[in-house]
Amino acid sequence: MQWCKTGKQATIRALYYKMRITVTASRQLLECLNSAFLQASTLEQYADKVVQQHLMINAAWTIEQRAYFVTTLYNMVRFSRKLCWAIGRSDLMDSLSQLSVADVWNIWGAYTLLNEQSLPDFPEVSTLNLADVQSALSSAPQDVLLSMPSWLHERANDELGDIWPTVATALNQSAEHFIRVNSLKSDALSLTKSLAKEQIKAVPVDGLHNALKVEQMGYLFRTDAFQQGHFEMQDAGSQQLATLLDVQPGMKVVDACAGSGGKSLHIAALLENKGRVLSLDIHQHKLDTLKKRAKRAGSHVIETRLIQNSKTIKRQKEKFDRVLLDVPCSGTGILRRNPDAKWHLTEKNIENLVALQQDILQRYSQMCRVGGKLVYATCSILPSENACQVERFLANNPNWRLEKELSLMPGVSSAFDGFYGALLVKNDNS
Repeated sequence: MQWCKTGKQATIRALYYKMRITVTASRQLLECLNSAFLQASTLEQYADKVVQQHLMINAAWTIEQRAYFVTTLYNMVRFSRKLCWAIGRSDLMDSLSQLSVADVWNIWGAYTLLNEQSLPDFPEVSTLNLADVQSALSSAPQDVLLSMPSWLHERANDELGDIWPTVATALNQSAEHFIRVNSLKSDALSLTKSLAKEQIKAVPVDGLHNALKVEQMGYLFRTDAFQQGHFEMQDAGSQQLATLLDVQPGMKVVDACAGSGGKSLHIAALLENKGRVLSLDIHQHKLDTLKKRAKRAGSHVIETRLIQNSKTIKRQKEKFDRVLLDVPCSGTGILRRNPDAKWHLTEKNIENLVALQQDILQRYSQMCRVGGKLVYATCSILPSENACQVERFLANNPNWRLEKELSLMPGVSSAFDGFYGALLVKNDNS
C-alpha cells in the first residue's frame, strides 16, 4: 500500500514539499481536515481511503489546499502519539477512538506550532502556545517522541538495538518518489528527457541502472510516458529485489506472492520478454490489476494464476529456475508510505505473520529446481521476519545454501524504504 494511492495525490504531496507552499487555511478546510483525522483515528478506515473521500467531495479546492490537507492529515496520523502527549492528553495516545472534536483541534494546533507556523485566531486553539507544547514534550519517553506504539518500540529496540531510534526517525520522514524505467520500452536517458518536456524532473539513482528519483512531480501519471508504459512507480529499494534474483533471458520464473505485480513486471523486463513469468496470488483482483499493468508495459511473458489451494503449489514442483517469495509481512520497512499502518499492527499480527512466512518458505521453495535460486523477501525491518527466518529454513533444509543477503535499513544503510532479501541456492534433493 502506497503513501498515496493515486497519481494525483502523489502530485499534490510533492507540491507541498518541493514548492514549500504557505497556505492560509480556511476554517472550512480545517474542519474537513479535523473530521478526516477523526475518521482515520477510529481505525475503521485507512488514511488513504479517508483522503480519497475528502478530495472527491471537495473537488473545488485548489491544488495548494489539497496539498495542505493531504500532507497535514498524514503527519497528524504519523505523529498522533507524540501530539497527544504534547497537548497533555497522554490518556488518549493508545485510544484515539475516544478523541473529541476539541482534542483534534488541539492536536492540529500542536502540530502547527511544532512546524513553526502561527495559529489562526480561532477559539478552539486560543489556549495553545509553543512554550507549553515544548515543555510537555520535554518529559516524554522515547517511544512517544518517536511516535511509535510502545509494544513495537520495545520489540524493535530488542531486535535492532542501538540503531532503532535512527531507523524510527527515518521511518517518520515522508518518502521520496522513485520510478523504475521499463527497459522493454525505454531507457533512463530517454525517459528523463521525455519527462522533462512535461515539466517533470527525474534524476538517476547511483548504483541502480533503471531507477530514477522524481524531484519535481508535475502530473506524472498523465504523461505520455506513463500511458505508454515506459515506467512504473516503485521504490528504489524494492527495485533491488528482482535484481537480486539473478534472472537471465529464457528462464522460467515464478513470483509466488505477486500482488498487483510490480516485481513481476520488473522480472519480465530483466528477462527481456524471453522466457516465462508465472505470477501467483490468493487475490484475483490483484492479479487482474497485474494483467492491465502488463499490457501497458508490453510484458508478454507474464501468466497470472490464482492460488486456490495447496495443489496449486504442488503442481509446480521443481519447474522453475528462479522463485521470488515476497512474503506477507509487517510492513515496518515502508511506514513512511503508510503512516497509519503502525496503529493497525499488533504484536499478535507479527507472530501470525512469522508463522505464515515459515510455512510459505518451506512449501513454496519446492517450486525451485535443483541448481535454481530463490529470493526470500520482505518489506520489514525486523530480523524475526528476515534473517531469523532464513536461518531456520537453512537449518531444516541442508540442501539449500545462502548465497547473498540484502538488508536496506532506513536511516542506517539506506536512503530508501526498508527491505530484506536473501538469495538462496538449491544444491540437490537430499
